[in-house]
Amino acid sequence: MAYERDLTHAEARAIIDRAVATSRALKQAGAFAVLDAGGNLVSLSRMGEAPLSSAWVARAKAYLSATQRAPSSASVLAWRENPPLFAAAQRVMRDEIYPEPGAVPIRKAGRVVGALAAGGIGPWTEIPGIDAPLLMADGVRANAEDLIIARALQIPYENQHPDTERAVGSWVDERGDDLPHCLDVARRYADSVIQCGRDRGQTHFAVAVLDEVGQLMQVDRLDGGTMMSPDVAEAKASTVLNFLSPSRGAVRLAPQVQAGLRSFVRTRLHFVGGGVPIVRDGYVVGAVGISHGGGTEAEHELACLGISQVEGRPIVFDEPAMDSHSTRQGGGAGGSGRAGE
Repeated sequence: MAYERDLTHAEARAIIDRAVATSRALKQAGAFAVLDAGGNLVSLSRMGEAPLSSAWVARAKAYLSATQRAPSSASVLAWRENPPLFAAAQRVMRDEIYPEPGAVPIRKAGRVVGALAAGGIGPWTEIPGIDAPLLMADGVRANAEDLIIARALQIPYENQHPDTERAVGSWVDERGDDLPHCLDVARRYADSVIQCGRDRGQTHFAVAVLDEVGQLMQVDRLDGGTMMSPDVAEAKASTVLNFLSPSRGAVRLAPQVQAGLRSFVRTRLHFVGGGVPIVRDGYVVGAVGISHGGGTEAEHELACLGISQVEGRPIVFDEPAMDSHSTRQGGGAGGSGRAGE
C-alpha cells in the first residue's frame, strides 16, 4: 500500500489560510499553528500586528490539543478543578503547554491527525465597526476566536468560552508594505524558498522567516522534514539577526565564544550555515533560516536564491572572515553582506 501522510504541509497551509482570511474579515490579528498528531510543528503564520507571544501561545495550545486528542478547553476545565493535575501535566509533557481554550483537533475519518490553535485573538462577541452578522454562527452570537477556528477547519461552530457572555474586542489594522514584518511578505519569502528547493529537488526541509526585530512570522516544515527542523531553521534566522550577517560566519567562532553566547543571549542561536539576512538599503530587515536542506552550504545557497527571486536581484555575500574571536586569526568581522552585487 502506498504511503500517505495523515496531515500534509499543503493541508496545514490551507487551514491557516482560512484562519487568516476570517481574521482579516473580522479585523483581527493573531498567530495560527498547525501541529501533527505527534505534537510536531507543520506550519505557523503570525499576522504582523499580532502580539509576539501569540506565536508561542498558538503552538503551545496546539500541542496540548494534538497530544490530548481533544479541544484545549477540555484540559483547561479539568485543570481548573484540579490544579495539581496541571502541575503533573507540565512535568510529563515533552513540550510546553498553554492552558487556555482556542485549540481544536484536526480529524480525518474520525481520527485525530493534528491540531490547530489560535493565539493573540480573544473571545470577542463584539468588535467595533464589524457588523453583527459576521460574528454569528448557526443563527447565534459567536466569539471571534472560536469562529475563526471553526471556519478554518470547516467544522460546526463550538463555543470554548461558555463563561464569556459578552466581550468587546478592538479593531486591528494590518500594516501593509513590502517588508517581512507583514505576513504576506514573509510568506512570499518562505514560498520562494520552498519553490526554489523543489526546483532543485529538495523537498524535505523547513524554512523560517523572522522580521527585523526577531519576531517569528512564518514557519513551514515540508512533508518528510525532520521533527526538529522548524526549530533549527528559526535558530539559524535568529543567529542572522544577532550578527547581522549570514549564520555561516558564526561557525568560525571559537568554541568558548559560542558557549558564552549561548549562555547569556536570550534568543536561540545555531552557529552553522543556512541563515541569510534580508537586506534593504543597507539595513537587515529580516532573516530566512533553512534546516534539513541538503547541508549547510546548500541551505545557504537556497536561502540566497529564494530571497533573490523575491528581490529581483542576485544576493551575494562575502566569505566569512576571521577575527580575534575566531578559531584562527585573521581580519574583519564574521561575514559581511553585499546584496545585489
